[in-house]
Amino acid sequence: MLAALSNAHAADTPMLPATKSDQVPQRLAVLAAPKSAAERAPVQFSWALDPNAALTSDAKPAVIESREYWQETDGAALQRGLDIATSAPGALIRVSPVTGAAKVSADAVRISRAGRAVSAAKRTDAAQLQSAGLAVGEGTAAVQLADEAGAGHYAVQVAQARGRYVVHVFEPRSEVRLLAALSHDHGLAGTSREVVVDLQRGDTRLKAQGGALLVAPSGRSWPLSLKDSGDGRLRAAVTLPSDAGEQPPGLWEVQVFAGDGEIQRDARTAIAVAQPTAKLDGGYRFDAARLSFELPLRAASPGRYEVRGTLYATGPGRALRPVAIAHSARWLDGGAGRIELAFDRAQLAKGYGAPYELRDVELNDQSRLAPVERRQRVARIAR
Repeated sequence: MLAALSNAHAADTPMLPATKSDQVPQRLAVLAAPKSAAERAPVQFSWALDPNAALTSDAKPAVIESREYWQETDGAALQRGLDIATSAPGALIRVSPVTGAAKVSADAVRISRAGRAVSAAKRTDAAQLQSAGLAVGEGTAAVQLADEAGAGHYAVQVAQARGRYVVHVFEPRSEVRLLAALSHDHGLAGTSREVVVDLQRGDTRLKAQGGALLVAPSGRSWPLSLKDSGDGRLRAAVTLPSDAGEQPPGLWEVQVFAGDGEIQRDARTAIAVAQPTAKLDGGYRFDAARLSFELPLRAASPGRYEVRGTLYATGPGRALRPVAIAHSARWLDGGAGRIELAFDRAQLAKGYGAPYELRDVELNDQSRLAPVERRQRVARIAR
């Protein structure tokens, strides 16, 4: 809600300096008002926390682990026999037709090694894969190699293949795995993040080469340059296009492909990309009587904006602990505004009080489902 406090003419206190891991807009994007209907009534609420309970904030992005890879090919290559490499027994091989390609039956997939047929432990058709919860198209078939097949090179052959296909190789028992992690799982259009790639066999890091793509929800893609960082891991800067707001909504993907010259691994990880439609304006006003923070913000685009934050209070042993969370949202047509984060003194656990800190503050563009600004620490109140 719009704050209307008794200290309306007081100067704002500057926020604490941003850290390297904070997301702070350096520019503002002017976008049209959302076409969908959005709630315009202001909302404000808070709730108490148990100061002795663990609170996880700004969790690190997940490390994606892969023991699989994909290869696009054509019917001619499958008729001859497509070469694949495995590193462990029990590999699962799936052949999926691209739109317009001839369908594949499970019995039509032949696996051979050095010209000799290899037995399959299991054959599965599209209906069986779909019933198991896999989103595969009609005419997809999968074969699992028998344990006695072991590691090595195999030929995947489909005599009646016509058109384009994707061959997926998954090795659930392989020691060779690709680890991929983004520095952040969110970012602003026009800024840069980083992806780190590590190819390992057991606990040993393998010398790898590879590439990567940034893929928008629309399917548009940008190549990323993976480079050896000197310790065997590969790194790439992930530059988020400044026109990201023009893309359809949804998560963006970073697709990674790496191998040691023998075994290939692919991985996909996701990042939320937001246009910087608004920003916190660098200050705050604290009302001790109401235990509230009034935060100025500036919006370049009309929309519904929400601020949330966690209040830390000093308790036994002079330790700062999280005691309450507050949310506040309102519609802004653009320009300057103020949003109040109000905490309730009745929510303070017994024995807790000043000094206070306001932490884990987020500014979200609710009308575009976009996390715009995130700060670990915003204010410290001595008394």
